Amino acid sequence: MATPPWDFKIRALHWIIALTVAFQQLTSLAMSDPGTQYLFPYHQWAGLLAALATLVFWLHSYAEYDLPILFPWGRAGRDVLFGEALGLLRGRLPPSGKRVGLSSFVHGLGLLALSGCALTGVVMFSMIPPGHQGPPGDAIAFTRYTLQHKFFGTLLWAYFVGHLGFSLLHQARGNNVFGAIFSLRRQPPL
Repeated sequence: MATPPWDFKIRALHWIIALTVAFQQLTSLAMSDPGTQYLFPYHQWAGLLAALATLVFWLHSYAEYDLPILFPWGRAGRDVLFGEALGLLRGRLPPSGKRVGLSSFVHGLGLLALSGCALTGVVMFSMIPPGHQGPPGDAIAFTRYTLQHKFFGTLLWAYFVGHLGFSLLHQARGNNVFGAIFSLRRQPPL
């Protein structure tokens, strides 16, 4: 059950998103402590990079006609999802790779959570740019965006942990998903 090699552009985007999102998630845990507020500017700038990479990922997915793979809303796609979900409950790990199925759909859900974080983060960045002193002009709106950002961040944590867990499970079963997505070579190993 080998995962086919991923396109170099997807692998590069995955690297950028994985690193920036991991940084974002980890710094978000520490930023509630007043002694760690120095992390906030780094969180902001890494967030802008993550937002840009997310936008590029959406554009790439649209250009490559990958959206129906990430969001299989048709009957045939729903049937595959339902069948693979039942198989998962019976201990059968669904295949990975670029195909309509549970793994791609969960990637699509993760992309939505990431997009929610990115969008609310960019809005908050515009309300309090780096170097700005004092509260934002509209504190109520800022608070609303902060709560939405935290909501999407919680969804992203669930995705992050689940995605990593299933990746490790695939890897343990002999499916080289890490080599297929994290290889730095132009053509990853088969």
